[in-house]
Amino acid sequence: MMSSWWMHGLCPVQMRLFLVFVTCAMGIAAPAFAQDETAEAAPAAAPEPEAKDATLESLFANYLHFALIGRFDVADQRFAQPLLSRHELNPMTPEAAETLIQLSEKYENSMDTLLLLINNSTIGENAQKLMTLIREAHTRKRMDPSRIKTNIDLLKGDPMQRTVAIERLIESGEYAVPWMLGMLSDTKREDLQPFVARALPQLGRNAINPLLAALGCKHEPTVQAVIDSLGKIGYPQALPYLQELATSKNTPASIQKTAAEAVDRILSNNAGIKLKAADELFRDLAEQYFAEIDSLRPDPREDRANLWRARADAQPGEDVVAPIAVDSRIYSLVQCMECCQTSLSLSLNTDQSAIPQPAVLALWVAANFRREARLGLDVESEETVDARKLDPSRPENFPRSIYFARMAGPSCNQIVLARGIKNRDRDIALGAVSALNVTAGRQAMTDVQGEGGTSMGEALYFPDLLVRVQAALALGKALPPAPFRGSTEVMPVLASVLTPSEKKNYMLVDPQQESSGVIQTSLINGGAVLVLADRLGPALNQARRELTHLDGIFLASDMKQPTVAEAIGDLAKDERFCLTPIIVLVKENQTTVLDRIDKSDRRVGSIFVLTTSDKSTDPKIVEQMLAKLEQVTARCGLHPLSPESKLSLALQATQVVQGVAQSQSSVFDAQAALPALVETLRTASAEELRSAAAAALAWMPAPQAQQAIAGVALAAQETESLRITTFGLLADSARRFGGQLDESLMSRLMEQATGEPNLTLRTAASKAMGSVNPPVKQILPIISAK
Repeated sequence: MMSSWWMHGLCPVQMRLFLVFVTCAMGIAAPAFAQDETAEAAPAAAPEPEAKDATLESLFANYLHFALIGRFDVADQRFAQPLLSRHELNPMTPEAAETLIQLSEKYENSMDTLLLLINNSTIGENAQKLMTLIREAHTRKRMDPSRIKTNIDLLKGDPMQRTVAIERLIESGEYAVPWMLGMLSDTKREDLQPFVARALPQLGRNAINPLLAALGCKHEPTVQAVIDSLGKIGYPQALPYLQELATSKNTPASIQKTAAEAVDRILSNNAGIKLKAADELFRDLAEQYFAEIDSLRPDPREDRANLWRARADAQPGEDVVAPIAVDSRIYSLVQCMECCQTSLSLSLNTDQSAIPQPAVLALWVAANFRREARLGLDVESEETVDARKLDPSRPENFPRSIYFARMAGPSCNQIVLARGIKNRDRDIALGAVSALNVTAGRQAMTDVQGEGGTSMGEALYFPDLLVRVQAALALGKALPPAPFRGSTEVMPVLASVLTPSEKKNYMLVDPQQESSGVIQTSLINGGAVLVLADRLGPALNQARRELTHLDGIFLASDMKQPTVAEAIGDLAKDERFCLTPIIVLVKENQTTVLDRIDKSDRRVGSIFVLTTSDKSTDPKIVEQMLAKLEQVTARCGLHPLSPESKLSLALQATQVVQGVAQSQSSVFDAQAALPALVETLRTASAEELRSAAAAALAWMPAPQAQQAIAGVALAAQETESLRITTFGLLADSARRFGGQLDESLMSRLMEQATGEPNLTLRTAASKAMGSVNPPVKQILPIISAK
């Protein structure tokens, strides 16, 4: 039987569901659990009417009940599917929305149950659909215009009515603001306007964004009320906008005065903030959005977040602002970009701006790279996409991020690259390298062009293989005139991708031989390359020596020197593997380690190590490890290279190495790639790549280069096309560096040049034979025979 070690720190719903998942994973029928004093009872199953006659509540209650007792098939097929197909939910009616809200509140742990089902069960898809419906119902309630208008009208009622109205308007949050602002310009509702103006600041932080958008309103009394509200709320996010109004020559004097008073009020409530020019404050706010500080993040429970825009066509009494819903993952980045744009506009119109404009432009470019990456786009790609569909805040035909990066020029992209390297952000670094590859000349590749930038050579040490390879390709093609930091890394980095492999590279640190043996056997049998050790230090040293990258790191919870929590911290600082996803293998009585791991660390996931009845490690653990690794990898925005991409990189690498060899560069040593080229020529599966490797070897003076080409040309099992190509390259090599074949190869070449039945191959061999300048004694028999 499974012991109760895993229950530490879990709520009753988690306890029940975790045991269900464990028993199902072990192939044991899931039990219907007896209730105990500490566990909240699963919702009792309601009588089961026909699906068409069932109420939403009976379907919902039965779904939760059967899910909690482990009858996932019953829960999903007999209750979730009929519930989701109900006509009142397709589309959802107001009455159905209200019912779902009531059900989610009546069954207190229903949302926790749905979250656990989404993340840990076979019925996660329908659980996600139910969760989405419930969230939509809550959002609709907050947005409901009739409800908001009724509560606004209640503001002029008695004190109790005003209290209730304020509470409900706070619940509606940002959605109440447009209606309240519309009242301020409605000449027919002047009796209500003082109450609305007093109520606006009480909405608090959730009202900030629509209020900031309303600063662009043309109705001066509304703007005055908005400024006053922002000052009373006192949130520092408003400071740049208010400072701009307070200091702009184009602002009416009355607005300037109110804005200055609001600025003073915010500063008095936030002693640590220093007043600066508006362009500097916008730059600082952009940095905070880029860093995604907690106080500026959207609600993490929501998939969408609202950006607010002023309505240029708004008439008196109408909403003066409108929302644009975007993917919550890019919300902060869009805000960052817009703050950068405002900062740049202000600084360009100010003679004494204190901020460096290239740095702000670079921040915009970096945020745009990260925004695209979070939308699942390749930051190197020029492929046209429907930008507005992916991000409704963008205009029609908005170009790709690489377009803007290239337009910004080398100096800007060196600053972007420096930011990507500092933040260890793969997509920013990759985008900057790609832009520099097109726009930077030989000198700009290695010399820093402006303050805050960095050399392309620094990208050769970035903890992501693709970034390193793209930087090496760019530098190899540019052929810089003088050595630079990283110049000795270019050829080894290119050599590392010359032989594409489908094998995954993993590292496992586990002090227990029994569990590590089970995992090792399964991974290696699955075709993986595994570095295994009982401590982190030896494992890392071996990985650095033998592997160019790791696809995943597995750490046992009982590891020592360092502990698993310390190891995660050490890996975060590692120059090579700091971006590699990590899976913690939580063993029996080890759940407390999870309390010491940063829950916000996107690199880290965890699974519980299951044991069989005899306490040995269940071999199914590897399936769970790899499944969790796939989830964490996707969460980190890492996408494994396709076979086509790997081949493309290998081909580019061979071409660059060939170019370096041809140029006889004094900075790069093409010979460093010789062993990898020989291995690629001999073993690669793609003939195109083997031909490219042979072409690069034909420019290398080392005897083993020429001999490797000859070995393939003379091999009868190779394709005719490859043999003809390599015979020609053998001739090229011999013309450049003289004949370097040993006696055995010379003899075989002579045989094929004189006796090969295939005349095409014999002709190709004869050209190679002539190029190696054979001695007269080898030619005489041929002449005599003729």
